[in-house]
Amino acid sequence: MNKKLNDATEIYQENIRLKELLSFKTGAPYKVIAARVIGRDPSNWSSAIIIDKGSSSGIKKGFISVTFLGLVGRVIEVSSSTSQIILLSDPSLCVSAIIQRSRQEGLVCGSLGGSLIMKYLPKDSDIKVSDTVITSGLTDVYPKGLIIGKVTDIGEEFSGLNRYAVIEPSVDFSGLEEVLIIIP
Repeated sequence: MNKKLNDATEIYQENIRLKELLSFKTGAPYKVIAARVIGRDPSNWSSAIIIDKGSSSGIKKGFISVTFLGLVGRVIEVSSSTSQIILLSDPSLCVSAIIQRSRQEGLVCGSLGGSLIMKYLPKDSDIKVSDTVITSGLTDVYPKGLIIGKVTDIGEEFSGLNRYAVIEPSVDFSGLEEVLIIIP
C-alpha cells in the first residue's frame, strides 16, 4: 500500500513540474527543447548536470538552460544523446545582469557557498535587499530578462571602491529534474 501511495505522489509531483515547464515553453519567446536530468558529473557534483538530449536533438555547446523559475546554466559538452550543463552556481560561470528595479548593471558569478555574487557594482549603486536580478542581454549568449534570483545581502568589496550583492538563485540547482534548452 505504501509503495502505491509513494508512486502516486511521485507521478503527481512530476505532473506538476511538467505542466509548469509546458506552460513556460508555450509562452517563451524563443524555441526550447525539454530534457530530463539523468545524472551529475561525479568530479563536479554540485556544479554540473547531465541531460538526456544531445546533438541528435539539435543541442550545441554554448546553448542556455532554463526552467520556469529562471536561468539554470550553459551547455558545455555535447554527445549525440546527452549533454552536460554547467550550473550558474559554478564559480567559473559568470553572466551579465541587471537589477530589475533600478537597471543597475553588474556581473553575476557562482560561488562555492551556493549563493551567487553580483560584482562590480558602483559604491553609490541603487540596490536593495529583495531586488530581483535578471539577465541583461548585453551578450548574444543569454537572452535579456531571464530571472537569476533575489538580492539577500549587500556588501563592500575589500578595496572599498565597489559593492557586491549576494543573490539567492531562483532555481534550486540541487533539485533539478527537468530543464529547457534555449535554441537560438
